[in-house]
Amino acid sequence: MKKMELFALEIDESLFYNETIYYMKMPESWRNFFNKERINGGYKLSYKVEPLGKKLRSIFPEIISIYSDNKVLLHNQPWLVSTQPIPESYIGQLTLGWLAHLKGYSISELPQDVRDSYPVWVTCTFGDIQEFVDKYQWVPGLAAIKFCQDPKFLDLGNELRTELKFYHVIFNGKHECISNSIRKSHRHDPFSYVIRLDLKTRGGDAGRYLLTVSLGTRRYLSNEQIKDGKCFMRSGHACSVLVSVQNPYETNTDRSFSQLKIERRSGSSSSFTAWETALDGLYWDVINGESFDSDLLLVNPKVYHEGHGEVTAYVVNNNLFNGNSVKSGIGLPEKSALFNLVKNLLVGYGAKELQLIPDITRRGMNDSRFPVVAPNEGRLTIEIYSSEKMFEKIREVLSTAQKSIDYVVVLDSLSDSLFRLNCDKEVIVELVHCDPEGIVTELEIDKYKEKSLAQSKRINQIAKQLSKAERQDNLVLALVEIDEKDKWREGTDPKKAIREGMKKTGRLTQFIYPLTDDETGNVSRIINAVMDLFNDYGLFSDNVNKINVPGTLLSVTVLKAGNKFLPAISRLAGTELSVKILGIDSWMSLQEAALKMDDAKFLDNPRKENRSREVFEAFIIKEIQDELDRSEGQLIVLVNATLRNNWMRSIGNTKIQWDRTPILNERLSNESRLKFIRINATDDVPQYRIIINDAWNEVNKASGIFRDPIGVYYGVGGRPSAWKGISNDATKFSSPSKQLLQQRAVEYIPLGAKDDDELDELAVLVDHLRRLGLTYDKHTILPYTMRVLNSLSKYISGNEDDYEYDAEFDEEVEVDSEEDLIEVKM
Repeated sequence: MKKMELFALEIDESLFYNETIYYMKMPESWRNFFNKERINGGYKLSYKVEPLGKKLRSIFPEIISIYSDNKVLLHNQPWLVSTQPIPESYIGQLTLGWLAHLKGYSISELPQDVRDSYPVWVTCTFGDIQEFVDKYQWVPGLAAIKFCQDPKFLDLGNELRTELKFYHVIFNGKHECISNSIRKSHRHDPFSYVIRLDLKTRGGDAGRYLLTVSLGTRRYLSNEQIKDGKCFMRSGHACSVLVSVQNPYETNTDRSFSQLKIERRSGSSSSFTAWETALDGLYWDVINGESFDSDLLLVNPKVYHEGHGEVTAYVVNNNLFNGNSVKSGIGLPEKSALFNLVKNLLVGYGAKELQLIPDITRRGMNDSRFPVVAPNEGRLTIEIYSSEKMFEKIREVLSTAQKSIDYVVVLDSLSDSLFRLNCDKEVIVELVHCDPEGIVTELEIDKYKEKSLAQSKRINQIAKQLSKAERQDNLVLALVEIDEKDKWREGTDPKKAIREGMKKTGRLTQFIYPLTDDETGNVSRIINAVMDLFNDYGLFSDNVNKINVPGTLLSVTVLKAGNKFLPAISRLAGTELSVKILGIDSWMSLQEAALKMDDAKFLDNPRKENRSREVFEAFIIKEIQDELDRSEGQLIVLVNATLRNNWMRSIGNTKIQWDRTPILNERLSNESRLKFIRINATDDVPQYRIIINDAWNEVNKASGIFRDPIGVYYGVGGRPSAWKGISNDATKFSSPSKQLLQQRAVEYIPLGAKDDDELDELAVLVDHLRRLGLTYDKHTILPYTMRVLNSLSKYISGNEDDYEYDAEFDEEVEVDSEEDLIEVKM
């Protein structure tokens, strides 16, 4: 029998109440600095104090709790809580530098009373001030500090046993323990193991606190990124640097790492990079005694990584740099061994292990994509904007039986250009080769002062060029061959403009990289790119015929476009999928919705001063009620758990009850035909390991649906073929060049079911909905009816989030996939 162990421990917040800690109040003159300049009738601060606290916390990980609200500024409550008394001079100088930066002048120009004030530390225990501190910060923080106090032996079996020193850091606001840098050989880049600790509550059981333990890796630079007058760092995000400075006035030899950030500087001939914030720069003046040029870290990152001087710096190798000899991910043996180290330590302090969760999987489902399922018969044109060589390769791959899809032929040839789709209905596909000239060229940013004008010109150029083409009576999809992002000069990548220009002429778009010497990779990219186009068109995999939905299925989410948001609903009735978005009254096919995104009504992020939440709730309530009035069958509503924060508070952890649907209005609360399922695919869901037949020492990549005692389900999907070929016992320590990926657990919480059998059926339904996509041969992370809504985002902003890939938080920036390019994950 399969069972799941969640990588989490039950924690009583009083666990560390007897620990000695230090707190600091903000001096009155500093509080007055913020308080005396308020706006909106004194409701809002002119200057936010929160960034100061966050940066102090990242610089000094000993600070495990910060408060930056009115209770601190108006009532003189504790501001910083630390496990060590950091020199007051450090806090003072950094704060004064920050205050001066806010005013736009030097420290000497600050008021005298501000300059003369210095905070002091007060000694106490956590129990003394627990009401003033944030348990979500200090519980994981103190647990991390306890773990890092002594070296740990990592036993991976097969004679792989090594001693590691861990350091407590605050990384992007999260408490982490990072190991000393590991470098397998001179051919490999360095990396660290990372243990991230978070205090969480679970839906439906909000009174119980869980400390989740997430395991991963973080990779670092070793090769120079500034060379021969050129900088190879891309712009768009900041790059993190973990810095440790040896203080000549302190005898403590234990290192402390601070997270600083650098970003690409534009329009400067003196340097390529700059510190992201004023406090990042001030760090060096205060801690190091002099400023530090961030370019030096990229000129020779290896020297600073090895720490031969006073400064040790690990430059995180994220998506802003090309290439890394160490691939992402972490081995299953390493995850288990690291979790055991944390568990053994904290259980000794009184933490409780969680009960193992049994598998409830009742029946399987074929992993068959073909024949694909179409809403109706018809004709489809795919325009391929590419080289002649790419066009011929696409035609060959699609019309030939391919091993990677069980020797299926996607398109059965009828003539040189006409094909019959491997489909349940008669769908004829026409492949048309199109000249990419004038479309797939870099944006002409040098002609305009405003770079956005170059993009607007390309959009209009494409719309004009394609409007002259012969008018098609059937839907047209576009497949565009284009280089990777790093092949373009900064600001010249045309992908967003191409997508928008194509959309204006009624074309859905997919991009694909040029051919390489990797034949297997070429075939996989072509198949996946075409399958993605079919997905956007609204085709299902054959698995849709194996789902037994007892009624109609609605899926609710909110799409993000810059700083605006768009509520969207999909409806699945049998094999008919339709979409409704706020601002357009009619239900549309998926492709119609993609092409009409400009007509939608976008909302601001919900706040007290706007009505975004009320508009959203009115939108979904109306659609749910209309659907109940339209049919007599059952209605199942899937909602994304991320909506609980601002949009739909009725699905919050403290609000949901297993036997009741979320309270939206009186009618729906009493509707027996209505069921909800909350879907959570965020990092709130703990990592895990699966144990088969009590074989604790055997690592595996098994799948299944697991139900815990309180009624939360965890779905683990099958591994896609692109992830196979790596043994279960592979480790990052022994095989740093291998990408090591594991399925993510997705949380399902059914609401409103009448009994346990119905709860199980709803969980199984979600699992099956994760198998309907065409692009992936196993499960997607989100159910298909949610994932297709998210796929609409690229037709709003030009970007597409990668919902299928999780490198165990290896990178600290999101994947910047402004192009929805398909790549094989090996």
